[in-house]
Amino acid sequence: MILPKIANNIGFSFSPGGLLLPYHLGVADCLIKEKYLNQFESVVGGSSAGSIAAMAIGCGLDPLKGLEGTISISDNCISQGKKARGNLLPLLKEQMKLLVGDEEYDFLNQRQQHYIDKTNGNEEFGTGVCIAYKEIFPLRKAHFQTKFKTREDFFNTVGYSCMFPFFTTNYPFIIEMNNNGANNIDTANDANDSTNNNENETIISNSRLQLPRFLMDGYFSLPREQFGCPIFEKDVFANANTDTGTDNATVVDRTVAITCIPQELFGMDTVFNNNNNNNNEDNEGTTNTNNNNNLISISTDDEFTITDIFRIATETSSRKELTDLYERGYRDGENWCRKEVEQQQQQQQLIIIENDNNLVL
Repeated sequence: MILPKIANNIGFSFSPGGLLLPYHLGVADCLIKEKYLNQFESVVGGSSAGSIAAMAIGCGLDPLKGLEGTISISDNCISQGKKARGNLLPLLKEQMKLLVGDEEYDFLNQRQQHYIDKTNGNEEFGTGVCIAYKEIFPLRKAHFQTKFKTREDFFNTVGYSCMFPFFTTNYPFIIEMNNNGANNIDTANDANDSTNNNENETIISNSRLQLPRFLMDGYFSLPREQFGCPIFEKDVFANANTDTGTDNATVVDRTVAITCIPQELFGMDTVFNNNNNNNNEDNEGTTNTNNNNNLISISTDDEFTITDIFRIATETSSRKELTDLYERGYRDGENWCRKEVEQQQQQQQLIIIENDNNLVL
């Protein structure tokens, strides 16, 4: 008896969270060590702090370097007598330039993710690192950018994703005067209405008049229940041909969201653990069985109360506190890995039982 394989091409999607970034990095460290996340191949993405985590992973950085970068940002604010509010974006850009050099940017560009566009049959390429941000003028669009012309363009795009009004800077949005990303082709979700109809379209920005673009944090690019975490199958690769008989078609079977703010505040469980799976059998007999392990979330306890979590997100913190947050993320990643093994074993058993029943019939 030949068992169908269980589809397990996982994309990891990281939430906003301000200076809670070390939680994401701790989770990522665990997932890398347990070989669920491949820095060279796995699709990763996110908004705001989540876009920074995706950037670090996609550039092949050791997550511990990202932790040190976060500590440096906090320490710089303290040493300069500044609050985090209004000062984070310049410090972020400084750290990106220090940590992401030419070698790391080359690593990013070698991560060629590709798929066949079912609307036109073209083979589409990208880095597999998805940075979400919101354009509010001249178009109202949610952007999920996976292509970057230069290292500076990459940094700018992460900056757009981190532009939370009156927090990362003292302004409501970033004004892009010269359309640095004008020649990029990115997947943009039409967000003109609140229903978020998820009909993707390709936008070639240089076809526009050279108007400035007003850009905001990636949190605003998606429904509240997703808390800035793109569901790759729906938001980014909706036009991918899922016929696995097609050569060179790369798709994500499921998206796992990682949030550094308790998920129950946004109702993320109802989105990621109920509606984020394709429960059909594909042409190769791959079974995408229901999976309720699509969410990794910090929880409150004596170590991290809800007050602590929001304070760390918005204010400077000590090295110890940020390191503890990293370690919490690592432990939550370990818990997810254990549950993943259990669910995979259960799914294999269900497949065996189903096949046995079919043989009897």
